[in-house]
Amino acid sequence: MKGSRRLGLGAVAAAVILAPGMAPTPSDAPAAPVTQTATRAVLRPPIQQRLIPFGATRRRQMAHYSQLHYGTASWRLHPRGIVEHYTATRSLRSVFATFRSNAPDPELGQLPGVCAHFVVDRDGTIYQVVPLWVRCRHTVGLNHRTIGIEHVGLSDEDVMGNRRQRVASIRLSAWLADRFDIASGDVIGHHESLHSRFRHELYAPWRCQTHGDFRRVTMDRYRALLNAQLAGTDADTGPPDWRPSSC
Repeated sequence: MKGSRRLGLGAVAAAVILAPGMAPTPSDAPAAPVTQTATRAVLRPPIQQRLIPFGATRRRQMAHYSQLHYGTASWRLHPRGIVEHYTATRSLRSVFATFRSNAPDPELGQLPGVCAHFVVDRDGTIYQVVPLWVRCRHTVGLNHRTIGIEHVGLSDEDVMGNRRQRVASIRLSAWLADRFDIASGDVIGHHESLHSRFRHELYAPWRCQTHGDFRRVTMDRYRALLNAQLAGTDADTGPPDWRPSSC
């Protein structure tokens, strides 16, 4: 998953499959945001707390990781983007077990272990796994700037074809974007990570490391649905500000 990951978990994201150029239909679009005191704001979706242990040892490991990869020893997160992943499994239990273990991941081998801030299950249940002010290892080059959202599923199509899961995912991303003033163009799939304007990776062996989950074509559809959910808010719903990559 990410900042170095793939522990049998793939890497992440959710959305609706629409034909190119097709506008979201009412059945595909998440529920409309609720108007509050004359200002249309995004309502927080139902979220269940399933926090993993992230005590002093793991936070020290995260600070050390951040020093190596980003140049500053910190475990605190100030979110500027969101990265969508899928787990490459159908087992919610295995996802939680992997995140709790805090073991060096088999792909990249560093500590702390991988995690995401949220997991969206097949039935649309949203679980918060890590507090939003704590960094998680879910996407190389972006753990210091982004919130990670995992989706239990085997592929982009698997997640996007599941209406409950995709609607829950869009609602969650819209709420987070509204809460942290995140532009919808900075809600990306792991596969797009090399072109994020926030990408920063000092560790040379990982400079071009990424994953294949949530491809550009998938995320273009996802962002269209996200923009529909953010309509009427002050959110920046412009296109992504992609940066060139030499990878």
